[in-house]
Amino acid sequence: MSTRTALSAAPARAAATLALLPVAAVVPLTALAVHTLAELPGIRVAWTLVLGGLLALAWRAGPLRARLAVALLTAGMVVLRAHGALAERITETQEGRELRVSGFVEELPQPLERGVRFRFFIESCLDPLPDCPDRRSVRLGWYEASRAADRQPVGSPEPGERWQFTVRLKRPHAPVNPGTFDAELRALEEGIAATGTVVGRPGAAQGNVRLEARRWRVGTVLERIRVAARAAIVAALAAEDPAVRGTVVALSIGDQAAIPGHWWVVFNKTGIGHLMSISGLHITMLAALVVGLVRRALRSRRVPPGVLLRLPAPTIAWLAGVATAFLYSGIAGWGIPAQRTCWMLAVAGWALVSGRTRSVASVLALAAGVVTLLDPWAVLSAGFWLSFSAVAAIVLFGSAHRVRRRGWFVEAVATQWAATVALLPLGALFFSSVSLVGPLANAVAIPLVSIVITPLTLAATALALVVPALGSFLLHLSAWFTGVLLALLDWAAALPLSIWGVVRPGALTLLLAAAGCALLLAPAPVIPRRHGAAMLAPLLAAGPAGPVEGELWVTALDVGQGTAVLVETPGRRLLYDAGPQYGGELEAGTRVIAPYLRARGIRALDAVVISHGDTDHVGGAPGVLRNFPVAWIASSLAAEHPVVQGAAHHVACRRGDAWQWGEANFAFLHPGDEPAANAKSSSNAGSCVLRVRTPAATVLLTGDIEAAQERLLLRREEAEALRADLLVVPHHGSATSSSPRFLDAVAPAQAVFQLGYRNRYRHPHPKVLARYQDAGIGVLRSDWHGAITIRYRRDQPPQVRRERVDAPPYWRIRVGDEP
Repeated sequence: MSTRTALSAAPARAAATLALLPVAAVVPLTALAVHTLAELPGIRVAWTLVLGGLLALAWRAGPLRARLAVALLTAGMVVLRAHGALAERITETQEGRELRVSGFVEELPQPLERGVRFRFFIESCLDPLPDCPDRRSVRLGWYEASRAADRQPVGSPEPGERWQFTVRLKRPHAPVNPGTFDAELRALEEGIAATGTVVGRPGAAQGNVRLEARRWRVGTVLERIRVAARAAIVAALAAEDPAVRGTVVALSIGDQAAIPGHWWVVFNKTGIGHLMSISGLHITMLAALVVGLVRRALRSRRVPPGVLLRLPAPTIAWLAGVATAFLYSGIAGWGIPAQRTCWMLAVAGWALVSGRTRSVASVLALAAGVVTLLDPWAVLSAGFWLSFSAVAAIVLFGSAHRVRRRGWFVEAVATQWAATVALLPLGALFFSSVSLVGPLANAVAIPLVSIVITPLTLAATALALVVPALGSFLLHLSAWFTGVLLALLDWAAALPLSIWGVVRPGALTLLLAAAGCALLLAPAPVIPRRHGAAMLAPLLAAGPAGPVEGELWVTALDVGQGTAVLVETPGRRLLYDAGPQYGGELEAGTRVIAPYLRARGIRALDAVVISHGDTDHVGGAPGVLRNFPVAWIASSLAAEHPVVQGAAHHVACRRGDAWQWGEANFAFLHPGDEPAANAKSSSNAGSCVLRVRTPAATVLLTGDIEAAQERLLLRREEAEALRADLLVVPHHGSATSSSPRFLDAVAPAQAVFQLGYRNRYRHPHPKVLARYQDAGIGVLRSDWHGAITIRYRRDQPPQVRRERVDAPPYWRIRVGDEP
């Protein structure tokens, strides 16, 4: 066949392939395509697509045209939904103002270290405003200092309660880093128009007061049940380990925040994180249990004969199972994964009971299509693809009949093998890791959690509300099983190589791995199965990308109000500062730095430098140390500091200390032996100042030094020693740093401000920012630009990547004067 003939036949082959695709499968694929757009088409275009799809569906056509019609209709509907969700967000002009609003609490409040966070629906503004953000849901934080000013009780607001608040709102802006959780997308999906804080203002007229009227609806009633259930569990298990108590709470009412943060590292290493919440597996197994019980009851002679004449027994059983799934999911918080599972069960039950389709592929496609229409952003979540892929893999593997008549144990092992193999590519894509102990951990945890702990916990929680003594006994029994499970998981996570980090795969590698998995699981493979294993090799064996000789890579991560900079030279990586502690056990090391490094395929760090002891610089260090081996740490921390105690090797940073990594020279310029003087914070004054000099570029990292330390550097260092191409701005651009003489001496081409969006310190100070701009220094800001990656190469201009503004998705919040 000639090349021209092959090319002319390609569209026909593509059309034939599309015609073989189940019609419903077109829906999630089309939604996924829409979400790749940087800008949404206009509303007129969206309505044109909808009308075109409807007309095409009405016109009798072949299978190909039917699928194209569904694609047009889906694209239009997704674009309209996205426009509606974006329109709900508050505008930049509505940010930062104090607003007096009234509304009601929508969900179970989440306790914080010094306050509470909750979802609040604003019904009206008490002050006449032309742009009042009413009729919208916002997420508020109410902290102890504010609540004390209003003389309110320490107890949390309850779901359904109406309140009058003075609030300060901002758009749902969140840190943006490659390979990390996209909180802005989640806020859009959940319908959160803004985040903010309750402002404490004393006085009944302008304060924060609970109103007498309540808002009663199905959702708030279920949320009140969750509040009562959580209180009963916490009271019964007050003496238990917090991890055990939190896990029981999470499994009963879906409150994942109750589990201490460091345990999620254990769950991720062992691959059982999906079990430590109200997962699709729990909901499905509970629904299946109810279906089985109802079927058995219908077979008994106690059922009136007329019942089965109106509805067949399978229909009654499936209705009961689906109703149970919806009720359980509602009590568990009606989270997005639970919603997705309920609709999947409803669609699958309808398809099987009605006899409309006997193809598992068609049932899965229909369920995926319905879920996507109800939640267009579901296709961007890991859970969506993990759920459908796992079911498809188990069905595909089971169709080979390789485990028939070999007993339940062999079937269970074979099923676990199928699910593990099928989820390898998705684990690499979404989590940049493969749990090597995951199959063994899941083999123990799935039956223990799904058959023993979860049913026992649910029964105990229900009884604790009506028969406290019996409920308490069963809760302690559930806690005992949970403690045994956590001990086993902790042991497995501590094993060498419990988890294998992989580089987030590209499209070609992902497709190749998916084809390899299909080959390993196929009933009758066309080629030997060993080739399927070979097709997985690029996914599992790829190493992290890094600079080559003559290059220097610098990445200023977006950690909010704090500092975290990754410096990479050929074969070496150093992390300067580890970002802030956000509150409680939430910190940048686990939430930002670890996911970013895993997405890059980085499994260890050669060095970590902690500039000083402020929490916005050292707060994330424990998370980094828990997740990655670190050869050594340099800092100005006290010897008794937990980070120093936890380091494999620690040295104090001192002026004059230097080392060489290939062509790169690293040298500490501060602190010396001089006592801190004229500084508001002795911790800031002792910040480790690190200079990285390579043939490609020189970088100066300054921590939180202030003007006094800048003058000291100018006195004792030669002018050439301070020169740098890139300056990480001292003290986030505060008014006490970045003195004119210091900027003249460093003379950077670019400067990075690492700071939080609308931070309470109001960094950077306007005069300091103007000082950089007037000097002709290129300004890069993490609050405007997200994570900033600069790649230097000898004798070439630097390549700058700004994660927030360079090719962003349509839902990304634009900040500042960037296009």
